[in-house]
Amino acid sequence: MTRPIGPELLAELFDAFWIEDVAGFRSRAVLGPCFADGSRDYALALGAAHLRATVRPDGWRRGVRLAGPVRYESATAEDTLDASGLLTRVLSAVPDLSPAIAAGTIARLHGIVGEADLWDTTAADVDTDARAGLPLAFERLAAWRDRPFHPLGRSRHGLSREESVAYGAETGRYFPLSWCALSREHCAASPLADPGGPACVLLDAPQRMMLDAELAERGLAASHVAIPLHPWQAAHALAEPFGAEARSGCLVPLDFQGPLCAATSSLRTVALPSRPGLHLKLPLDVQTLGVRRLLPPQSLQNGLHGEALVGTAMPRDPWLARHVRVADETAFWHFSEGDGDIYAERGALLGCQIRRLPDEAGVPVPLASFAVVPLGGLPPAVRAVAGDDADLNELFAGIADLVLGAALRCVALGFVPELHGQNALLLCSDGAPRRIVLRDHDTVRTAPAWLAESDLTVPPYRVTDPLRNSLLLRRPEDLLAYAQTLAVDVALRAVAEAFAAAGQGFGLHAARRILVATCERVLAETDMPAARRSFITRILLDTEEAPFKQVLTPLLTVETANTSMPSRLGSAPNPIFRGALQ
Repeated sequence: MTRPIGPELLAELFDAFWIEDVAGFRSRAVLGPCFADGSRDYALALGAAHLRATVRPDGWRRGVRLAGPVRYESATAEDTLDASGLLTRVLSAVPDLSPAIAAGTIARLHGIVGEADLWDTTAADVDTDARAGLPLAFERLAAWRDRPFHPLGRSRHGLSREESVAYGAETGRYFPLSWCALSREHCAASPLADPGGPACVLLDAPQRMMLDAELAERGLAASHVAIPLHPWQAAHALAEPFGAEARSGCLVPLDFQGPLCAATSSLRTVALPSRPGLHLKLPLDVQTLGVRRLLPPQSLQNGLHGEALVGTAMPRDPWLARHVRVADETAFWHFSEGDGDIYAERGALLGCQIRRLPDEAGVPVPLASFAVVPLGGLPPAVRAVAGDDADLNELFAGIADLVLGAALRCVALGFVPELHGQNALLLCSDGAPRRIVLRDHDTVRTAPAWLAESDLTVPPYRVTDPLRNSLLLRRPEDLLAYAQTLAVDVALRAVAEAFAAAGQGFGLHAARRILVATCERVLAETDMPAARRSFITRILLDTEEAPFKQVLTPLLTVETANTSMPSRLGSAPNPIFRGALQ
């Protein structure tokens, strides 16, 4: 039976409001005494009435979590609220909130609820394919829930319902790529890109002959480069920005289509069944999580530098050299303005990046897949990797060893990849995860002072705001904060909660003990200055409050979506504070 997303949305929204204290959701609330089962009554004055709910202790961190329906009660009426109703009531109490932002936020949630049946109808299919071990099914699983604990994670502003079915990863539909010809003087390529263009990598011999024939017939073979396009982008986002180039013949839409592809866990990145182990990242001017999913040239350049840093650092640590692999994302092409301005928007609208996954033994499973349970019970990724009788404590310990092993050893060197559940792949074989694969290198964050002490070169990142950028961090504790929030409090928490809900002898308290023990062991084994080890240990394990990556508050401050995801770090009780587990 499909798990309905309505209650899940309501619970995630309540949890986000509580942790981020939106409109005083936590600080102004009144909690009643504990009932026999440990639950409590929650009450919050909102306007002329009260928000009421039943809550229970949060098994992950100090605090409470929703345990029953949410009601809005006045002296004369009582309404039971769904997620949309709760969001509307709480946003109405946020001081100085722009009406446009409030309306847009509510519209995003309405959009998710309006397409809830799409997830319902795909649940059984994706569950079956994942149990069969089909690699694309694991990508679909990761997309099926999208960002854990983010009540607006499934929102896709810009796609119609029909387009969501055609291009959404959860449906697993295959579709052909569109193509255009871009004049060479307006096509910039990375140093390691194939001189023949992306077609040389993406197309088989018959397809290449068809494309070459059309280019020759149009007289474009010598003067233009063939660039693949997401079909939605070709239909909706190019005509107006590139009108002058189309009229001059600088940009020419082509009749050729193909090869077939399907969305991965990232909506704008596609997999090609004819090219196993190869992904294609494309700009797609659709908004998710408050950001336009384009492909900015400066991000592509930053990805080169981030990948180079990771590749240089891996041999420095024997464990990293054995257990971490890096996807090759060094080949890309994009539209270039005449003045070479890589920050101009049009460069982000037209281009592509090729990703090659390492040729290693094992099935690549996005970390996020282990946290997705479309039909309830045991996650299908667990069934596929470790069987129906998997020892969840052992499996979770193995996952934690890879994720925290990579995160903390990288932090010890002065950087951290963005280890959320969609960016990290686990290579699984013989019933367990064996290695971790890193992809999407444009957000490898660094602490320059620690890099210098590790004799690693600080990446020459392109940043528009040196004071607010999150790639070159002035304080080492900010670097550790990203590792804590993304690896522990998002990715591993999501896996732990899915395992705990399966009812097979695994609990969140056990998960937290495993995480603490893993952190202690990794920190003891890793070669680093003693002062740095003490610093990391204190912040990670001995501090009651930990950084927390907010999900709703940043969205409530942004009037216009851009290509950078709204982000803000707050604080919340530390789930791996070892003093609370003793």
